Amino acid sequence: MKYLSHMGQPPQLNQLAFYSLLGSGAYIILLWSPNILGDHRDLCSQILIYIFPWLLLWLAYSWKVFTEKEHRLEIILMVSIIILGAANTVLSNSGFRSIDTMLTFLLSGVFALWASMFLVNDPDRRQRFDWFCAGALGVILPVEILLWLVRGNSGPEVFQVFVLHPIPLGTLIILLSSGPVRLMVSKNSTARLLGWLLVLLGGILIFLTQKRGAWIALAAMLAVWMLYLVRRRRYLLISLCLAIALILPLEAQRRYARLDPNINRHVAILHRLELYNFALHIWKTHPFMGIGLRSFTHEKYLSDYHLRNQDLHEFPHAVAKLQTLDNMLLTGLVEFGAVMTLFYFGLVILILTKYCRRLCSGPESSPLDWYRVLVLLGFAIHSLTYDSLLFPPVNWLFHVQLGIMAGYQASETAPG
Repeated sequence: MKYLSHMGQPPQLNQLAFYSLLGSGAYIILLWSPNILGDHRDLCSQILIYIFPWLLLWLAYSWKVFTEKEHRLEIILMVSIIILGAANTVLSNSGFRSIDTMLTFLLSGVFALWASMFLVNDPDRRQRFDWFCAGALGVILPVEILLWLVRGNSGPEVFQVFVLHPIPLGTLIILLSSGPVRLMVSKNSTARLLGWLLVLLGGILIFLTQKRGAWIALAAMLAVWMLYLVRRRRYLLISLCLAIALILPLEAQRRYARLDPNINRHVAILHRLELYNFALHIWKTHPFMGIGLRSFTHEKYLSDYHLRNQDLHEFPHAVAKLQTLDNMLLTGLVEFGAVMTLFYFGLVILILTKYCRRLCSGPESSPLDWYRVLVLLGFAIHSLTYDSLLFPPVNWLFHVQLGIMAGYQASETAPG
């Protein structure tokens, strides 16, 4: 069996590139937060940390990084996204504000995907990455839970050590969960026990965050996993799908009908629903190239916007203050623009399609390989409630998991 990482390239440089990728991830996941490093974070040094693995990859593979036939379409799409990201910044409503966020998104996201596609493409590397995920969870979970015990349930500010907010903390746990799942299926009893312990602590922490988006994401992952386990029982599977398809719209309609704008606990939901119309309003003004990533100009479009729900008197103030659409898809269409968003989703869909086809055609695929798809499902569902990819730890983990999928199909078909 031949792998892309062994295509006659210097093995030391290749190993260095792989471990620099993990080192970059360790910095982004564990040290990125200003609550860890304070005000000592420097943008130039962060950029170097983000892109260093890709630079080592280029030194190891030279022009194969751009011309590798196995990944030609993925590389074309990634280069296009990078070019569109630069154009988006130039055309932004506030380019000097957008440039930092766009650089962080591309370097900790798209370039991480590019590097991991070449560097994490064999079973041994995938196993080491999962161990890395388990180790990261082994740091994050005890720290966050202990701080909750010490400070008490004093609100969302309790969970601000690593990702500044409890919502992305839930996503971070989901994306790192391939680590404990790897340990759970290990033949070593100690590793299995540690895996179960991390899963238990992760579930407890997600429960403590009190964020329904993370709970729904976990419930969906569990439901799909159950369907995976009974996939051979065709009639049961079809019945479950039909039941879900019938119940969910009815339940959603029932709950929406019960929403009362005079009740405070419903205001957040009504605000999110109004954001869909507001996002469409902004998108119509800049449909192709967007208004710029984090240009912080949402309030500019309030003057000619008519509220669909006239009872949301605080909506303009909330938009001007928060400057978020609370949905990664809406953020993409409005701030990236339709062109960059289509290229980006095209890349994601291409990688997922090729990965699933590879698993279906290969008898050597394991439940752990399919679990990576489940991780991205949980991520996608949770991303409907906030701007997930604007948090570097979440952005890096998502794209590396995606890069592992992109590289997987080359495991046995790498050219000589």
